[in-house]
Amino acid sequence: MNPPIVRSGLQLSDKVSHTKLYGRVTKFQPYLMKDVLKESSQNLFTVVSTFAGGGGSSCGYKLSGGDCLFVNEFQKVAMQDYLANWPGTPNICGDIRNVTGKQIMELTGLKVGELDILDGSPPCPPFSMSGTKQAGWGKEKTAYGVKQKNIEDLTWEQIRITNELKPKVVVCENVKGLTMTYAKEHLQRMVNDFEKCGYTTVFRVMKGQYYGVPQKRERVFIVSVRNDVMDDIGLPFMCLDSTVYPEPDTDVHTIHDAINDLQKTNQNMSEAYDLRMAMEKSAKYKWMKRLPKNPDKVVSVGDDVVTPWFDKWIEHRKKRGKVLPERKNSFYQSRRVPWNQPSHTLSEQGLQTSLGVHLHPEEDRVYTTLEAARIMTLPEDYKLTGKLNENLARIGLMVAPLCMHYLSNNIYNNINIPTLCSSLTKVSIHFFCFA
Repeated sequence: MNPPIVRSGLQLSDKVSHTKLYGRVTKFQPYLMKDVLKESSQNLFTVVSTFAGGGGSSCGYKLSGGDCLFVNEFQKVAMQDYLANWPGTPNICGDIRNVTGKQIMELTGLKVGELDILDGSPPCPPFSMSGTKQAGWGKEKTAYGVKQKNIEDLTWEQIRITNELKPKVVVCENVKGLTMTYAKEHLQRMVNDFEKCGYTTVFRVMKGQYYGVPQKRERVFIVSVRNDVMDDIGLPFMCLDSTVYPEPDTDVHTIHDAINDLQKTNQNMSEAYDLRMAMEKSAKYKWMKRLPKNPDKVVSVGDDVVTPWFDKWIEHRKKRGKVLPERKNSFYQSRRVPWNQPSHTLSEQGLQTSLGVHLHPEEDRVYTTLEAARIMTLPEDYKLTGKLNENLARIGLMVAPLCMHYLSNNIYNNINIPTLCSSLTKVSIHFFCFA
C-alpha cells in the first residue's frame, strides 16, 4: 500500500513580482552563472534530478527559478562538474538501482507527494539514431565510461523512484529514436507504467532550434502529471499536451549568432590551435579539409564535392581487405555547417573524427569547449573539470539548458501554480530575451 500523498501547494503569490515579463526571443545573448544563481534564488519550485549528468537540465530548471534539492549521477567526472558549479548540492554518486525514494526524502526533507518535479534522462544508446539499436539490446555497453549490461532498463528505475516519491510532475528527456520503430514499444510501456503509478503521460519531440538553442537538436520530452494534480486544476487528458509544451519560436539562432564573437578571444584561439593540431593527426583529416569553407549548404564527406576522394578511400579499403562502411556511416557523417544555420546535434564523440563529427564552419577542427558550451546554451563560465576531449563529450551528452528552461517555465505556469492561470496567461521566457 502506497503512503498517503501530502499535497503541498506552492505558495508563491509573494514571489510572482520577481518574475519579469519579456517578449519572444529575438537575439542570442550569452549569460553567466551569476545570472543562473539569481534566478534560482527565487525557489519557485523544487526539483530532484536523476541521471543528472554535468547539470544541463538542472541549469534549465534554475533559469526558471527552480531549486534543485538533490541529484544522482553515475559518472564520477560528471558529478564533479555538477558540484563544481553548484557545490553543496545533496547527492548520491552511484548506480540509481541502489538509490531509494526514502534516501532522497531523508536528504531533502521532503515527504511523499511534496516534490514538484522529478527530472531524469536515462542513457540512450539502444535508441540513438547513430547507434546499433536493437542489435545491441541487453548486451554489455560502455556507458559513462563504464561497461554495463541492460542500461536500457534504467528507465524503470526512474518509474520506481516516481512511485516512491509521488512528485507532481515527472520530466524525462531522451533521444528522438525512442519514438521510432521497435523503440515505440518501450515508450508505450513507459506510458503504461506511469499510468499504473497514478500519472497521465504525454510526449513530444522538441527541436532545440525553435527554443533558443543554436543547434538542430531533436529530443523527446516525456512529461507525466499526477492525476490528482490534473483534477485539482480541472485539466482533461486531451488538453495536457497543449498545456505542458511551450509553443515553438520562429526566431532561429545560427552558429554565427552563437560563436562569431569568440573567434578572436585568447582562450578560444589557444584551444582552437590545439584542436587543429589534433585533427591533423587523424587519418581522415585529408578528406575533411577538402570540405569548402562556410559552404552554401551543409556538406559531408561523401557529398558530390568530395566524392572522388571518398571513392579513392573506398578502393584503398578494399585492397586492404577492410570491411567497408555504408555511405551513411560514421565516416560519411563528418560534415561542415554554414555560418547562417544552426549547428547539427552535438554528440558525445568529442575529438573523434568519425561518428557525428561536425566541423567548424571555416576551420578544419571541431568546436572548442567554449563554442560547444555556447551552442548547447550553457553559461559562459560553466566549469568543466575533465580533459578537453572529456569536456567536449560531456557537453554533447547534456540536456540543452534553454530547451529545458522553456519547458519547465511552461510547466511551472500551467501545472504547478494553477492560481496564476487566471491572472497570467503565461510568464514568458526570461533569458536570452529582451523586452
